[in-house]
Amino acid sequence: MSHMTHYCELTIIPDPDIAPYFIWRKLFNQIHIALAELKSKHGIESIGVSFPDYHYDKKGKSSKLGLKLRVFAPSQQDLETLNLDDWLSRLTDYVHIKAVKEVPKDKVTSPVSVHRYRFKPVEVQAQTLAKKLSITYEEAMMTVVKRKPEMPLPFIQMHSQTNDSDYRLQVLQRSCSKPKSGLFNVYGMNGMRNSVTVPHW
Repeated sequence: MSHMTHYCELTIIPDPDIAPYFIWRKLFNQIHIALAELKSKHGIESIGVSFPDYHYDKKGKSSKLGLKLRVFAPSQQDLETLNLDDWLSRLTDYVHIKAVKEVPKDKVTSPVSVHRYRFKPVEVQAQTLAKKLSITYEEAMMTVVKRKPEMPLPFIQMHSQTNDSDYRLQVLQRSCSKPKSGLFNVYGMNGMRNSVTVPHW
């Protein structure tokens, strides 16, 4: 049984003049700000997102977020408090927002965990390891280069209001064997260490 009972589905409306990634940027920046405010004003950290059409080929040949986003909550009230209609009012020409619905339990397949993927550059990893083990940078580098390389995951180009700079929000979504409840960050995702799930169908 999933702890998530309600959801809202958003679909990017294909537009011949505007690339989806440009709309993703605008859409997700708004969602990020909305979730940050929801946390600071109401103390709600239970809202999680998923990308129903997400695709990542492990060989790194192809990856996509698709055009849909689902926003989940353990109660209808949480989604009403979030009030996406208000936050996304300027994007109604580009994004179709469906009304809040109950999660269709009969359709749900395996749960997924969605992560904000962060990869430390190899140089940084080597510096950290050299310091930790009191070895030379070169020796540390020999160990580090054997580690898993960065995954070429789909991402959303975000804009930080705090320091007025752009950054990539890399998304790793994977299937899980069983649901796990917990809290999410202000992207509606997990970090790399936890794996709270949302329903998937």
